[in-house]
Amino acid sequence: MSKTLVVSGWLPWWVLGVCGSYLLPSPAILPWIYAFFILLVLRVFTRWQVFLFGCALCAGIIFALWRTDSLLQNQWPLTDKASVQNITLTVSDIPQYEQQRSRFVAQVKLPDGRQQQWLLTDYSKQRWPAGSRWQIKAKVRAIIGEANKVGFNREAWALANHISAQATVVKGQRKALPAASGWKEKLTSWRVWCGGRWETQSQIYPQGVALIKALTVGEQSALPAEAWQVFRPLGLNHLVSISGLHVGMLAMLAAWFCSKSLQYLPFQISQPWILTRGAAVITAIVYSALAGFAVPTQRSMLMIIILALTWRRGYLRAFQIWWLTIALVLLFDPLAVLSVGFWLSFLLVAVLMWAGEGVNHKFKLFQLVQAQWAAGLASVVLVAFCFGSVPVISPLVNALAIPWFTLVLVPIALLSMIVPLDFLRTFAAYLTEKTMQILNTIAEYAPEYYPAHAPLALWLLAVLSVLILLLPRGWYLRPLCLLILLLMLSYRPPRPAQGEALIRVWDVGQGLAVSISTAGHELLFDTGTAYAAQSVLLPNLRAAGIRQLDTLVLSHNDADHDGGAVLIKKQLQPKKIIVGQINAYQFPVHPCTAGANWQWDNVWFEFLNQPVATNKKGKNDYSCVLRVVSADKAVLITGDLGKKGEQALLKAYGEKLFSQILVLGHHGSRYSSDAAFIQTVAPQYAVASAGFANPYGHPHIQVQALLAQENISLLRTDRMGGIQATLSEQNLSWQPLQVYKPYWQRKPINQTSRL
Repeated sequence: MSKTLVVSGWLPWWVLGVCGSYLLPSPAILPWIYAFFILLVLRVFTRWQVFLFGCALCAGIIFALWRTDSLLQNQWPLTDKASVQNITLTVSDIPQYEQQRSRFVAQVKLPDGRQQQWLLTDYSKQRWPAGSRWQIKAKVRAIIGEANKVGFNREAWALANHISAQATVVKGQRKALPAASGWKEKLTSWRVWCGGRWETQSQIYPQGVALIKALTVGEQSALPAEAWQVFRPLGLNHLVSISGLHVGMLAMLAAWFCSKSLQYLPFQISQPWILTRGAAVITAIVYSALAGFAVPTQRSMLMIIILALTWRRGYLRAFQIWWLTIALVLLFDPLAVLSVGFWLSFLLVAVLMWAGEGVNHKFKLFQLVQAQWAAGLASVVLVAFCFGSVPVISPLVNALAIPWFTLVLVPIALLSMIVPLDFLRTFAAYLTEKTMQILNTIAEYAPEYYPAHAPLALWLLAVLSVLILLLPRGWYLRPLCLLILLLMLSYRPPRPAQGEALIRVWDVGQGLAVSISTAGHELLFDTGTAYAAQSVLLPNLRAAGIRQLDTLVLSHNDADHDGGAVLIKKQLQPKKIIVGQINAYQFPVHPCTAGANWQWDNVWFEFLNQPVATNKKGKNDYSCVLRVVSADKAVLITGDLGKKGEQALLKAYGEKLFSQILVLGHHGSRYSSDAAFIQTVAPQYAVASAGFANPYGHPHIQVQALLAQENISLLRTDRMGGIQATLSEQNLSWQPLQVYKPYWQRKPINQTSRL
């Protein structure tokens, strides 16, 4: 079988099979085995190539399902409560030390002898040196993230990184054991030692040293959250890590330096290309080791090795090398498909090759501009789909930042690490510090565009349009392609009709965030935690086409209700902010007072708050209470209101509290949901917004029993994810925000699942 048939024939179909398998709703492998053998028989008897491609597709699906099943079987089981376990662990990566906690990945040995990889959190902020071994007690639970329309998918991230569970270290329950001495632990210790050489410069150049650690040893946690907020509007996130781009450029520099050095030898080398390519491969391997062999560096390292082995005699063409590299990555780890970085890196490389296929310009500057144009155009669609934002000036910033980072900052930082001279390290820290200061200044004025999440068919048309636009001969179709891109970027989801209200209860983990949309207005009740607002709520609001809020309601001053207030205020610029505790905020707010009401698009809004007696135990009874009425249907949201507050509402309003939907107070806590209150509101649906296996046991078993007794349907974001319903003349019904569930994702959790 010829090399062209292998690489350009069936191999792409095998890759497509592996990638496509993660879209399947069922992990059933037997039908695909049957299909493989049927196609194989047809291929033998007919000799048609199409059956060979079908066999390759089925083989890819079978391989991915088989490999993924073994990891899924090793995932921590679904339980409503965290399980306390005595374990032995080895810290396997550089820990992240944050303001309130430390986090690290560890290899864990369970009492029954099983080996797993966990993500652990320690709120006592103890030191966890890389490679150290400990015997600890931890509260462990399955990794079940938030499920909305878009946003960070924690389950996909965990599977892509082979993490089986998340756990919290029990304070005061650890015992030191002899440190591990395997090659992985030695590699991690070496990376820590390399990063530690910059401690002297970190006092004077804190931002610079943090950036250097990210660029040299892959310690991205060294950069504060504020730094990532700077990189996002500039489109530079891909540069602020040991990315494939850095590995490739450094390997090219090593090959060039080796080639030039050989010219000054007193004797002649018969085959100098062996040494130059060997230098490139060794450089790629060493630099990837500094990153702990992170997935992006593995991809680049493999591509460089393949290039070194095949380029000499033109054995493979560019796209054949591209397919072969993807196949090797997926053969090693098919779960890389679940990583966003996998798609961004490989698709951007493909776009660059697509744009340059068959083009042989004499002017290098023209080639550089063409490559930048291709990468920028493709990034519009890829970044908008993956992250929901388009950094407007990203192409211009990247055109300057890419050569500066790859040809100046990274080589100087690595050289200063190798050469034991303090002034060289100081110079590298100074350069990176000045770079960060310049980027900070630019980011303050950098515009971003946030397109709504368009239908899948429009996204696919936009991808096809980009490919046509990048073809050397595509002039006749380019106006149509530009129009499709414009439609994708300007798409707006349909709005509710006059007199209707769309209620979305977002899945923000252990917290609350409810948005209410009318024909022409937007209200957000609470924001969840700061993390949830950044990673889940804000991307989903923008994906829903919400660019500005008319009103932001912050029920009370608790981190799981108003933790994202500053972010939401800055990004969505609400015209009015109404709060339950006016003294808790540094920006202008209005109190939610009983009797305050207004009407938007024939939808009635009213606050039902009652005066709160002095409460030294907490803030919950200060919660804003909002009732929304539309088309003879109502929703009642009470924040964290306790039973005393509910009784005060009963006394003031009585049967006027009747609502078809009740968002349970305090996430379904037993300190809320008074029986008389529930019976008076008499909802058809009760919604509990809580995190999966949360330590508080929300929604409480007593509340669940009360709702079952009153024949009230309980909807839970911890099991169902985000949900939505429309108050209209039609019968009331709820739909999940995440419609499609692939087989590897456990949430939304089937009600028949054993917990």
